[in-house]
Amino acid sequence: MNTTILSNETLKDAIYLPENKTEPTIHETAAIRNSQITGNAIISENVHIVNAAIRADEGTPFFIGKGSNIQDFCVLHGYVVRKKDKEIDSNLILVDSTHYSIYIGEHVTVAHGALVHGPAFIGDNTFIGFKSTIDAAIIGKNVEIGAHSYIKRVSIPDNVAILPNAVITKEEDIEKYIVDTTGINTTIVNVNLEMAEAYKLKYRKSYKI
Repeated sequence: MNTTILSNETLKDAIYLPENKTEPTIHETAAIRNSQITGNAIISENVHIVNAAIRADEGTPFFIGKGSNIQDFCVLHGYVVRKKDKEIDSNLILVDSTHYSIYIGEHVTVAHGALVHGPAFIGDNTFIGFKSTIDAAIIGKNVEIGAHSYIKRVSIPDNVAILPNAVITKEEDIEKYIVDTTGINTTIVNVNLEMAEAYKLKYRKSYKI
């Protein structure tokens, strides 16, 4: 087995936490419990995050829109976006003239155990199923991704549902995995908004991140 130890000079090429913004920005109405949030992550109002790891260090920044929920054991991470102070455009998503490693829209559910790896975009009102992987992909709005799916380097269109256990790495494979939507996301979002409010009421005095 060949093992290479990176030299300090090699490590200097990667800037994982840009000096201009290294701390998360978290709206006062967000409810976050037992989670790790590192780097430039923008957490909007009424977001609910529990037992998750959100690492906006290699890939950065992240954005999570209002009313979205990131559930237990989810991981958000991204490919490195800067070397020697130069952005790597191929590892970024452009949204409204701003670059992101991960952009998650409003009222999105990232269900238990899912991995979202940037560059990634998830549109409004979308459901990412249990233990699914979204890797360098674009997911439209009003989409349901079935449990245990693997989506890489494709663009899933708006208003579709994808079968559980789907493996989609080519655009031409998307059609064969499309099924009727269940409308599950609306219920889950509403429940998580209620849970977020309950957490804030119970833990208001001892709330820490």
